[in-house]
Order: sequence, then structure tokens, then C-alpha cells
Amino acid sequence: MDLSVIPGIRADIQPDTTDLIVLFKIKNVNIAAKAYYYFGTVHDAGDVLSVTGNIIGQNGTYYLQVNGVQKEILGYTVTGFIKLSNVQNAGFHYLTVFVEDNNGLISVQNS
Repeated sequence: MDLSVIPGIRADIQPDTTDLIVLFKIKNVNIAAKAYYYFGTVHDAGDVLSVTGNIIGQNGTYYLQVNGVQKEILGYTVTGFIKLSNVQNAGFHYLTVFVEDNNGLISVQNS
């Protein structure tokens, strides 16, 4: 699976949190099972926050479900919404994203 990560910030009405929009591209979504997001002080670490999303297939349509929000995967683009506290947002320097397939194999990590 090939990944390309694009983080963005979504306007939030709560002043003590930040909502990140994390998009990544994936080939072969039909074999994907989980997406992992590691917010860390160093590369490949989730020492600030770790989030796991499930990739669900329903009638040929695939979705990412993360933090109770389900978003359709369109083409190769996967979109996740992740809420961080202001402390977490200020504390992380790296975002590492990787995907696990339904055989337990892990994609190349992307930061």
C-alpha cells in the first residue's frame, strides 16, 4: 500500500482543542483493515497521542471510522478527523500514519 499524508486544520468552535483533517492516499483499500495515527515528539512515536481507525467495507463502498466519525473513502483518498487538545497540538512535532491490511501486514510508514 502506498501512502501520502496531508494534514490540515479545521476551524473549531472550542477554543481548547484543534481538529486536524488528515488525508492520505491508499491503493488497494479492499485489503486495508486499520489506519494508525501516531502524534509524537520524534518520528514513528505516538508519545503525544495514538489513534486507530477502522476501515470498513459495505456493499463495495469503503469507509474510515475514527473517533466515532465515519467518512467514505473516495477514490484513493482517505479522510480522518482527529481532535487534539491544545497541549497535544503544541506537543507533537511528527505525525506518522500507517495502514494494516487484513493479513496483519503493515504499510510503509509516512510522516
